[in-house]
Amino acid sequence: MPAQKLIERLQASIGLSEHDRSKLVNMPETVKTFADGEYVLREGERAFHCAVVMNGFLVGQKIVGTRNQILSVYVPGDMPDLHTLHLLRMDHDLCSAGQSTIAFVQHDFLSDLLMNSPTLTRAFWRETLVDAAVCREWVANLGSRDALSRVAHVFCELATRLEVVGLLQEDQFRLPFNQQNLADICGLSTVHINRTIQELRRGGLIEWKGRVVTLCRRKELELVAEFLPDYLHLSEAKQPESRMRHAHSKTGPKRAML
Repeated sequence: MPAQKLIERLQASIGLSEHDRSKLVNMPETVKTFADGEYVLREGERAFHCAVVMNGFLVGQKIVGTRNQILSVYVPGDMPDLHTLHLLRMDHDLCSAGQSTIAFVQHDFLSDLLMNSPTLTRAFWRETLVDAAVCREWVANLGSRDALSRVAHVFCELATRLEVVGLLQEDQFRLPFNQQNLADICGLSTVHINRTIQELRRGGLIEWKGRVVTLCRRKELELVAEFLPDYLHLSEAKQPESRMRHAHSKTGPKRAML
């Protein structure tokens, strides 16, 4: 069902009535599969529909000077171009990372849907606000954290977001990125990324084999990352269980376990 992960995502944030869930289940959509690196939307293009990520990952990216900067990562259940309901022309590229399956819903249908459902209007508006909060955290990550914390933070965030939609199993998830993708997210060279990944591996914090990432010692990795999930604004009922069991300080020693 194309809307299943979207419904899980919205349920995690605001909760939906059976009537609203039914509206989302019955949305008319066009489903398309994208290959790794294929563009969903390019900068400057006008959008007439919104994308719902069903499977795989999308990234928002922009060429800055001579390098590519990944601005955002979208997982199943996300609507990466929801803003195009009001800002019709894309100001960055939207691209598939690995193979992805996307459902497209026409703007006209979504506009009518939101006009007739205050709950869905609040839920979708809230999604755009959370997207902005994640963007602020990424700016802080790039500007204020060292390489080790920066990379660890990306892994912690992805694990938490995937956990919400049932795609994290025993602190393990599939990730179709290569080290260049991670370098483009973290604003680092591929050489620096490689060294940082090796440091996390030597510390026994992660394993990254093929397309599978395992957070071997998740709590310790979150300490290294200075990761607190507050900016994701999950409802208390949907807070990941490990987050509910402990609270940790941003100022504690980060490297003691490495």
